[in-house]
Amino acid sequence: MIANVQQAATTLFYGAREKQVAKPSTYKQRVVADRVAMLLMLVATIIFAAITA
Repeated sequence: MIANVQQAATTLFYGAREKQVAKPSTYKQRVVADRVAMLLMLVATIIFAAITA
């Protein structure tokens, strides 16, 4: 039982080392993400205003 836990933990640690580093986002991706966030905030504001009115 202890050997199985050690093997699982070792695999987990090695898996963490093999992960690739995330690439930095491009300008276009940041613009799209910003537009989506602004759209969601606008929709949330409209819904909140309709509920509280």
